[in-house]
Amino acid sequence: MNRFIRISSLSCAIALAATTAQAATSGYVELGQFKPTDGCQFVEVNLHAPLLKLAALFVDKDEPDAAALIRSLEHVRVNVVGYNEGTQAETTDRVKAIRRDLDAQGWQRMVTVQEGGKAQDVAIYLKMGENETIAGLVVTVMDSGEHQAVVVNVVGNIKPEQIAAIGKSLHIDPLSKLAINGG
Repeated sequence: MNRFIRISSLSCAIALAATTAQAATSGYVELGQFKPTDGCQFVEVNLHAPLLKLAALFVDKDEPDAAALIRSLEHVRVNVVGYNEGTQAETTDRVKAIRRDLDAQGWQRMVTVQEGGKAQDVAIYLKMGENETIAGLVVTVMDSGEHQAVVVNVVGNIKPEQIAAIGKSLHIDPLSKLAINGG
């Protein structure tokens, strides 16, 4: 019976840990792998909590608010995918599929910008967490003028008023101009 209690306790602990991990990553989006196109720009950045906490140490003295925000993040993924005429349809279809998936999963589309002259198409999505916080943020940009697509996923426990600080700290221009009043 003692063995049964130990196994039951272990099973409960594992289930609790799995539930907690799933809740903590509700803002995470599986973006899959993007393929680089020969001769085109390709950037992929994946930053997890330990590295983000280290990065926060570097900005803590000059920008303590930004450092606190960065410490609260669990994951940041940035993809910049250049394309040519041969890969444009595949790349833009991929970004459109990500947007459809976010809509289907109940993410809130907070910003949509389509500029015909500059051929830019921007969409920003939020996944709300507990206590009026943001569990995740996804930015998608299709820029046919620059022949590139950009996809960003930020995961953490983010206060709405901190969104612009994320954009400024991570040099994500569409976010740095975004202001949301929390509370």
